[in-house]
Amino acid sequence: MPDEETFSIKDLEQEFGLTLRTLRFYEERGLVRPGRRGEMRVYSTADKKRLELITRFKTLGFPLSEVKQIVDLYEAPLGRRENMKGLETRLREQREVLSEQCRALEKMLRLMDETLAEVNGELSDEDTRDLHGGN
Repeated sequence: MPDEETFSIKDLEQEFGLTLRTLRFYEERGLVRPGRRGEMRVYSTADKKRLELITRFKTLGFPLSEVKQIVDLYEAPLGRRENMKGLETRLREQREVLSEQCRALEKMLRLMDETLAEVNGELSDEDTRDLHGGN
């Protein structure tokens, strides 16, 4: 790594918004393998790119165990076309899962709006009764 740009754990923590604990956890799980300079972890450009992929797939809702498999496939030099086809299929499946979650959230938001309208109606009725001295 002499001529290659390197990054400290703090650099990557700031860039990716990850905690030191998360980065160490990723290391324990074999997702990244930083070099060492004495006691200090030293991340390469490849490690940084790998973390970019990890955070992308985590953000897309994939479990960490599957993220490792996806990133390994993504980086594998042999069978790249087959790997990308498999990844495309899995991404489409995950997209459908996210779309279904989005539909469920939209339904929940509609119900929330209806419930808020009912509560606001009740509050308005209470205010009207209070103004006219009724119960």
